[in-house]
Amino acid sequence: MAASMETPATLVKRAVPPPLKRPERAQPKVDFARGLIGYWKLAGDCRDHSGHGHHGTNHGVDLKTGTFDGRRTYIEVPAGDSLQIGRDDFTFSAWVHTETIVDDTLGDVLSWYDTKLRRGVTLSLRASAGGYQSTGDDRHVCFGIDNAKLSEWQDCGRPNPASNYVSNSLTVYDGHLYAATIDAKDESGWGHVYRYAGGQNWVDCGRVGQRKTTGVMALIVHQGSLYAGTSTYDWTRVFSGQYEPSRVYRYEGGTKWTDCGQPGQMLRINCLATYGGKLYVGGDRGLPPQGEKQWTGRPYQIFVHEGGTKWSVVGSFPPEPPRSLYPHAMAVHDGKLYAGYPNVFAFDGRKWEFAGTPLGETPVDLKPYLQVHSLSVFRGKLIAGMWPEARVVEYQGGEKWVDRGRLGDGSEINALTVYNGKLYAGAIPRGEVSRFDDEAGWTSLRKFFSPPGWDPGPPTAPVRSEINNWTRITSLTVFQGRLFASIGSCTSSILDAPAGIRGSVFSVQAGQCISHDKDIGAGWVHLAALRQGGELRLYVNGRLAAKSAPFEPDDYDLTVKQPLKIGLGEQDYFTGRIREVRLHRRALSDHEITALQEH
Repeated sequence: MAASMETPATLVKRAVPPPLKRPERAQPKVDFARGLIGYWKLAGDCRDHSGHGHHGTNHGVDLKTGTFDGRRTYIEVPAGDSLQIGRDDFTFSAWVHTETIVDDTLGDVLSWYDTKLRRGVTLSLRASAGGYQSTGDDRHVCFGIDNAKLSEWQDCGRPNPASNYVSNSLTVYDGHLYAATIDAKDESGWGHVYRYAGGQNWVDCGRVGQRKTTGVMALIVHQGSLYAGTSTYDWTRVFSGQYEPSRVYRYEGGTKWTDCGQPGQMLRINCLATYGGKLYVGGDRGLPPQGEKQWTGRPYQIFVHEGGTKWSVVGSFPPEPPRSLYPHAMAVHDGKLYAGYPNVFAFDGRKWEFAGTPLGETPVDLKPYLQVHSLSVFRGKLIAGMWPEARVVEYQGGEKWVDRGRLGDGSEINALTVYNGKLYAGAIPRGEVSRFDDEAGWTSLRKFFSPPGWDPGPPTAPVRSEINNWTRITSLTVFQGRLFASIGSCTSSILDAPAGIRGSVFSVQAGQCISHDKDIGAGWVHLAALRQGGELRLYVNGRLAAKSAPFEPDDYDLTVKQPLKIGLGEQDYFTGRIREVRLHRRALSDHEITALQEH
């Protein structure tokens, strides 16, 4: 049957097991029109079928199938007074469809948000990304409201009491948050991964392999499994110690990890990416060949997993300017895999192309020091987090990049993510988390290490005593509706800086936000997101998936003068199909949501 003839309801009934049989009982008749103030079928048009005239403007969406291309298409609905929800209860609902392999950020289902006021509603599909890594290929749902509110930071403990470095690894997998650490007081603490158990508690998921590598740098979800890349990160000692090459492992539960082989001779696996259904890895070149003191032009390489323990080279890059690449960060965006440091290259599955140098407004005399330390997506654009000035630089296509500002006096951005309508970044040397506020620039939210009067010194002429004080935000990710930040020292070595604030994880909440942290899978899925008084609830395929703690409803006036956007938000254009978008100015009951999903 042609896709345009199938309905989301018939597709989901074919895709999921039948519900458990319950005793027959009379159910009250559902009046879907009660409280309905907007209804966009997106099946042939983007008109409002509620009768209230809130018709949408189509920006390139294929309305025959409800397909959003993830590049530039969305629906825009003017924010008329009769559409506003203010402090009222409401329910947004929609059918969404994603393919099994999506070579793009999943994107926003809808966004009704005023970025200047930090006010509105967001509903998005997302996957985890820990610092240098690309996002995984699983699908989580995040729903939030905001009215310029921000909670206090919560101390979530230290995964490994003997380590001062939570790596660039915060990753959500199958409903849990995982973190990896590097180095420790002795080898027994090397290379462990931990699962968050709430409060300040972490569960040890075991040491990843038994090789002489001090830690795990990278975690990513790929094809339904959690993968880890081992590394010896300490950039001041890695080539002088007797360390073994890095390997990739797959998590089997408990404390068991399966060896997936060794990609090349690298001592540091910096980044992992899932692209086109395959797993990619990038890092350093390892030790020089035996008998040589230097690398003598050996290229940097990116590897792809061929199954079992086999890896093959998929890209080789010059080690010297002007078009050098040392793979440090990866991201998948608009059908391509990007890798960066100091320049950026793009891979379309067949060949690599040079994508320019994200210099931004960094002075030209600092260009020789330039490094890319994070890649992410914001408002449909690829962005890079830089050194030696902590600038965010936005990709414009071709080889062009434009500056999006510097984070205070920061020198390096290791983590970038969009959360509940805003872009957040983490920087060294003060362990600083900042929020992007457009014309106002970057707003500092917390400096985790910044003693009064402390001068970190120039990043391009570092002094060892100051390097030991430098503190990183190594990764940022969203879990249970909160923004989690991991912290590490500069070198990762316990010899250089004590564990304490370094080696910890903290979290904060913007507005009110909830998330469903398990993979909803490909195909058609019904989502319903509602506010009822002082509570948010999120439903997936008619079942309650998450709800918020109680909050003060009067704090959240959601009157927004900006347009309601379907298929676009602060994260990215939606990649997939959207149908049957409804807005009710009331909270639907559990029974009504189930009936709507079956309707």
